[in-house]
Amino acid sequence: MTIPSHEGRPTRRAVILMTPDIDDPAGVPTEKTYAVRANYAEAISEAGGVPLILPYETHALAAALDLADGVLITGTTPGAEGVAERRLFELKLVEHAVNTGKPLLGICHGMQLIGEWLGGTFARSLPAETVDHMPSAVADRIAHEISVEPGSALADVLGGGTAKVNSLHRHALTGAGRFRVTARARDGVIEAFEGETPGFCLGIQWHPEYRLTDFDRAIFRTFVERAAARGTGDGLPKTPCPVRGRLVALGLALPEAPAPPGAFVGAVRVGDTVTVSGQVPLKDKAVLRTGHLGNGVSLEDGRECARWALLNALAQLERIAGRLDRVKGFVRLAGYVAATPDFTQHGAVVDGASELLREIFPTCWPHARLAVGVGSLPRGVPVEIELTALLGDVEG
Repeated sequence: MTIPSHEGRPTRRAVILMTPDIDDPAGVPTEKTYAVRANYAEAISEAGGVPLILPYETHALAAALDLADGVLITGTTPGAEGVAERRLFELKLVEHAVNTGKPLLGICHGMQLIGEWLGGTFARSLPAETVDHMPSAVADRIAHEISVEPGSALADVLGGGTAKVNSLHRHALTGAGRFRVTARARDGVIEAFEGETPGFCLGIQWHPEYRLTDFDRAIFRTFVERAAARGTGDGLPKTPCPVRGRLVALGLALPEAPAPPGAFVGAVRVGDTVTVSGQVPLKDKAVLRTGHLGNGVSLEDGRECARWALLNALAQLERIAGRLDRVKGFVRLAGYVAATPDFTQHGAVVDGASELLREIFPTCWPHARLAVGVGSLPRGVPVEIELTALLGDVEG
């Protein structure tokens, strides 16, 4: 399904699989019932997605994920643990979703389960009550404040450092794992994390499906847009992406596509052409280094900055293309080098990006090039890279 494109947003309506609760009347196996609170589906639909309930059929997981663009692990009955049948199914679903790079959102129980799969610990009790995490039987009112980690994707969504949220849980995620804690309540309870996984992975302890705030709605919009951008409905192969395999072989990984810091988008597609806005060298969401070539920044430092700026550009390109093996060629790579007036090796600096592009795309890397010196660049970085690519079906 498609929707009109505007402001560079994905044009597909993302298909989102939701895990349900199960009602299993004792002694009446024929009357098992799957159920999902309607506001989960309403929140997905409002954000532009197509919500579907996913039954606990483990043997059909691969086929179901081939049809879907994202996965939502929902909450359980308030204060209750998920039944064994549901838990086993969802753990297998999380494994499949993470391994295939499907965008994944976990809410309440769903956050705890994903976090546990990523190495965290499920805690059946909360700290001494300085924050009431279950103030009522329905999460239809604001309950407490959370602090959001600066520089996190969640902070980008919020546009600030604190938020007020609802709450409806007796359990929590604790410990550490392959995730970054991005929000906590005043008593230290983990309220959100971002998974250190190949694809988008976000855990939320409160219940944004009630959409009590703009922040809640923005969380669903972000999830659905990421799912649409990585959608599998464009005839893409379901085999692992060979471009990502080359990145792994080089000891590299694409960073999370950074949110634009101004009134523009990260990349725009027109027909088969994708133009990526200028990207600065970010590593772990922080500027790699600042300064000028010819004054404290060495040639090799500049080349490394060019490589990281290119990786951020490729992350933006993948967000639009869905998979990097859809790239069939490049039109132009433009490199801007902050340098002193007497520095003349701008081309050698930008070669850091061009040479890496050749290693990642050995059959379609040739590109026109621009390497120009400038007095300064955004955030004080030494290098900025802009990229224009052509999309086809599969890169050979």
